[in-house]
Amino acid sequence: MENVLQLFKFAAVGCVNTLIDWAVYFVILKIFPAESAVFYAAAKGFSYFCGIINSFFLNRFWTFKDSLRENEGGRFTKFLLVNLVGLGFNSGSLYIFLNLELKQTMALFFATFITFSFNFVLNKLWVFRKGKMVAKTSGG
Repeated sequence: MENVLQLFKFAAVGCVNTLIDWAVYFVILKIFPAESAVFYAAAKGFSYFCGIINSFFLNRFWTFKDSLRENEGGRFTKFLLVNLVGLGFNSGSLYIFLNLELKQTMALFFATFITFSFNFVLNKLWVFRKGKMVAKTSGG
């Protein structure tokens, strides 16, 4: 039951992250109007990063209830790595599905599902893992 609850919390955090991402993006465009693809891409990169920061803290304290404070920089680095690889999976799978001539909505749904699944599993088992993994050794 804990895993299902974490899955729903992870999805809720993802929705909040998307709202933050979009809000920051549109505020930047409102404050600094520009007609440049490079500017739009930079603004989107910054707004996406704001969503990632929110995601880290909400997932750490709410979804996975991680109160450990040790190696916080390493944990955030793992979190960033998972999100960057997830972004690559999302873009790559969207590209593949569109080239397989799936409708854009279906391609987006499948790409999002793949990325969501990847991110949830790695965040649960690697980034916010509870306890230490103990290597098994054979007795001598």
